[in-house]
Order: sequence, then C-alpha cells, then structure tokens
Amino acid sequence: MVVQNVNGVKPFVIQRRRAILVFSEPEYSGIHIEARLDVDLKTFLDLQSLAGATDSNPDDLRSAFSMFGDEILSSWNLEDEDGRVLPADASGFLSLPPTLATKVLGAWTEAATTAGEASASE
Repeated sequence: MVVQNVNGVKPFVIQRRRAILVFSEPEYSGIHIEARLDVDLKTFLDLQSLAGATDSNPDDLRSAFSMFGDEILSSWNLEDEDGRVLPADASGFLSLPPTLATKVLGAWTEAATTAGEASASE
C-alpha cells in the first residue's frame, strides 16, 4: 500500500535515530549508554538553553539533566558503588557524579548535531 496525500506526493516519513554513546577515557571503559538521538526541535532547544545558560543557574542545570534523563536517555548499564542498578531516567541521571553527567550530555549533543551518525565518541 502506498500512502499519498491530497496533492499526490508520497509523504516523507522522518526516521528517528538512536545513539550508543562511547567514551574514550579509560575511567569510563565499559559504560554502555543508549539514547534517543533525534528529538523534536523544541526539546533540543530547551535542553541547550537550560544547559548552556551563561549565568549557570543551578535550577536550569537540574532541569536540563532531568529532561535528558526522562526524555532522551533510553538505557544504560550503570550501578552505584553499592551495586544498586541506577534507573535510566531523571532520578538515575541526577545521581551521577557531575563529571560523568556532563560527559554524557556533551557526547549526546555532539551526536545529535552530526547527521548520519549512529554513535558518538566523547
């Protein structure tokens, strides 16, 4: 079955990509993080605005990390130092050390702005 709109042109279906984030630093060896790569532009711009605020408002940063955890993060293999599995959501993301959380967000941003990539390295 071929779908056509009223003017006779077949609609273009947008394919949403996913990414596996890869880190080159030895201390992050073995981390496996999957994330939605193609989000709607509103989510992307909101996230960039919150994370890139020049006044570094802690509430904006918390909102950016929460948004990433709930709307972009799909899965990961992370546990805390006591062996408890961290949920791949805002709660789990906000429990990461700041250096790791910013690395993840940076790797995703790089991947999301690079056309055709299925994984990203940071």
